Amino acid sequence: MRGALTCTVGMVLVGTSVAMSPALVDYPVLAGQAWRYLLAAITLVGFLTARGGRLPHLARRQWIRLTVLAATGLAAFNWFVIEGAMRADPAFLVAVVGAVPITLAVVGPILSRKRVHPPTAGGAVVVGVGIVVVSGATSAPLAAVPYAAGILLCEVAFTLLAVPLLREMTPLQLSASVCLVAVPMLAAAAVVEPGAAMQFPTVTEGLALLYMAVITTAVAFLLWYGGVVRLGADRAGLFAGVMPVAGYVAGVVLGTSPWSLAAFSGVLLCGLGIALGLQAPSAGGGDRPTPRRQPGSGLRGRRVSPSSKAGASRGSVLPRCA
Repeated sequence: MRGALTCTVGMVLVGTSVAMSPALVDYPVLAGQAWRYLLAAITLVGFLTARGGRLPHLARRQWIRLTVLAATGLAAFNWFVIEGAMRADPAFLVAVVGAVPITLAVVGPILSRKRVHPPTAGGAVVVGVGIVVVSGATSAPLAAVPYAAGILLCEVAFTLLAVPLLREMTPLQLSASVCLVAVPMLAAAAVVEPGAAMQFPTVTEGLALLYMAVITTAVAFLLWYGGVVRLGADRAGLFAGVMPVAGYVAGVVLGTSPWSLAAFSGVLLCGLGIALGLQAPSAGGGDRPTPRRQPGSGLRGRRVSPSSKAGASRGSVLPRCA
């Protein structure tokens, strides 16, 4: 229940952040992302330090994995979303997220050398269909397909590459570390991005960047990785369906999205798929020893018994790219 709660809250925060995206429509996208992850890293490191913790000392192979995680799950993910939004309807790119829970439910257990649980895989399929329905997916030109595939692969990497690292560091340490590593990557990309690489934000843009850094990055990353520790990558992936649902509900409340029976049926499908998928014990991602505890390390990923193992056209297509 705690793992389900942390994943749900984390995805709600990310999904509802779409309301902040319009405030950044005129701000350089990649530069905004660099500032966002820098502010998030400062927030997370400050929280870790205040609790008496510290960043972990990693071996070379761990640094390599962390760098690949930052390069794919954060930097490349944002680039694919930005470029894809120039070539396809945003609804098409959001619908791609529908394949994330299915991929995690199947690939997660395989990578952990566990068997795939049919209830989890079946629930993931239902969630995937629900995401497609909620997004109101449309067709897209062939040129957008590589970007959609990149979004899918990077989103999956964001979770699967973290699983081995969570065996040796806490969710708080991992969240802080991956944000720090992503900053120079995005800053370098911002320099070569067409247009202004640096631009002093307005008050509205500054507040939006601060919200995205603290709420939809620092807090959401911490909650998500805490949920992965408790549920495993396969069952945690089910909650990818919460993100577009939260974005849709926020849009209806704010009056930016029309209410429709089709979208509401997609919301129900996502809820049904999550409930179905959680009926089975986790097969992949959660079968791991408890991380070595350190003072002030935040969510510690306390394990239960082995039988119950774990924007954007200019920044508004997928909230995690906001």
